[in-house]
Amino acid sequence: MKALESLRHKLNINAELSGQEKNTNKIINKFLEKTNPDVHYRNVGGYGIIAIYKGVEEGKNILLRADIDGLNIPGGRQRDNETTSQRVESQSLGQQPTANSQSSTANSQFSHRCGHDGHATILCGLAMRYGKKRPAKGDVILLFQPAEETGEGAQAVINDPLFQGLKIDTAFALHNLPSFAKHQIVIKKDCFASASLGLKLIFEGKTSHASQPDKGNNPQKVVTTLLDAFQKKYENLRNDKHRTILTVTHVVVGEETFGVTPGHAEIWMTLRSQDDKALKNLTDSTIGLCEYISKEFKLSFTHSIHEAFAATMNSSREVDAVERAANDLKLSVNKIRDAFPWSEDFGRFGDVCPTCLFGLGCGFEHEPLHSPSYDFEDEIIDTGVDVFEKIVEVIAAAER
Repeated sequence: MKALESLRHKLNINAELSGQEKNTNKIINKFLEKTNPDVHYRNVGGYGIIAIYKGVEEGKNILLRADIDGLNIPGGRQRDNETTSQRVESQSLGQQPTANSQSSTANSQFSHRCGHDGHATILCGLAMRYGKKRPAKGDVILLFQPAEETGEGAQAVINDPLFQGLKIDTAFALHNLPSFAKHQIVIKKDCFASASLGLKLIFEGKTSHASQPDKGNNPQKVVTTLLDAFQKKYENLRNDKHRTILTVTHVVVGEETFGVTPGHAEIWMTLRSQDDKALKNLTDSTIGLCEYISKEFKLSFTHSIHEAFAATMNSSREVDAVERAANDLKLSVNKIRDAFPWSEDFGRFGDVCPTCLFGLGCGFEHEPLHSPSYDFEDEIIDTGVDVFEKIVEVIAAAER
């Protein structure tokens, strides 16, 4: 436990953004080398890592995945038990000395406020166990995935020839969950986490002197019209069976000046749904409305999509395996009714094989994810390792 806590804290003080997980990659690879995996791919889909532990007998090949990227949220005060050796090792990896808040750095603008340091540590704990004793049946494939927060990492891994060369029968991942009982396993069949995307709408008109607005083409009226339409659409979707929602997050009209009428405007929004097709329909209709209104007002219009996540759909058989594992370990199981509104790019692996994303409670009073004061709960590390190991055993037993 202490070795895993130390690893988790080390990962925490080296938090890196999506696609930039270079030092995180080094730390995890160094740890995995001590477990002697049968296959060890050190760079997959960017800074991702795959370690494979072959079963004693042939069986279903199981992918277990953890995310490894951090967030652009500053750290706080220094962790009381951060050791000098940890800080020295961080510097040897190219990091500056850090001060840590419950783990994250005060001098760094990056941190692990979603618990990916804990998720990665749980997989490393499983690697320790399989390093001592291989799984009884079927290969276990541990994937440390980069760039989850931007929705790009899973697809980058899937597109990598190293990953495409693997035979994977089923895949599992967990996410720590504040506001659920500590050590509780949270499950749901079908949609577990919503699909979402960021949509940027850009309108170009023509500037003019503020004293002669008629000589320009101000996109303000288009923005006003669209914001009103988006609000009505939001209200109309309140009872949508797929929990489809539209949220405007940012609006820009013109520049910060008094002497020029606007010629440029932007609307940023997030679209979410528990159904990929419903999300596509909302996206298409939103873009179509913007094209129509822009044409009416003689404005040029462009759009771009960012941070696109597929819905995370849990297979019934895989959810049953998680429930059986939790019951065998005598852990509390919470079968939630509604899917979470947030997104997780583990959903992309649903195109590869049957999948299950489940939750691991970290306490009712725990700070929320992405909060500046959030820190992963070390006490649930061993629970995560136990559950993953038991899932492998449950699947192996089902093949007999």
